[in-house]
Amino acid sequence: MLNSNITLTDSQFESLKRDLIFSNLPFLSVEDYARITNDTTGNVRQQVHQGRLPIRKKQKSREKTFINMLAIRAEAELVV
Repeated sequence: MLNSNITLTDSQFESLKRDLIFSNLPFLSVEDYARITNDTTGNVRQQVHQGRLPIRKKQKSREKTFINMLAIRAEAELVV
């Protein structure tokens, strides 16, 4: 379970952007995923709501939504 938040400056984020996509991070926040994919947070939330993006299971309904990068990688490996 994630207990703390990490905030990156724009320059730090841009320098790590490519590494974040291919790294072993299991989860990304909706906001970070939107920044990496050059999409809006609204579009990412809509994709989550439609079931097109997998998320980490929430223990409480008010918890922050995280995109499940492990599930996305697993699906990509099945295609390849």
